[in-house]
Amino acid sequence: MSSLPVIQKMLVEEFGLTPEQVKPESRLEELGVDSLATVEFMFMLEDRFKLKMTGEPVPIKTVGDIAHEVDIMVAQQGVSLDEGGAAS
Repeated sequence: MSSLPVIQKMLVEEFGLTPEQVKPESRLEELGVDSLATVEFMFMLEDRFKLKMTGEPVPIKTVGDIAHEVDIMVAQQGVSLDEGGAAS
């Protein structure tokens, strides 16, 4: 299961965006999400999905990049996502 739908919903709620704006290819900078806001958002995702960010930071430019990184962490850390999008 991909984390993308939950991430899209969280971006809409956190940054006052519309669902149409948060497509996988949408560039965060164009959505008004700067690098500091992106880092803070990643920490929110870490809490939401009960993940631990490890390793070197990777460049995150799009909504899809966020989902890709979260999905990798979920797979590496053995966390499963339920239908509500939270870690179980």
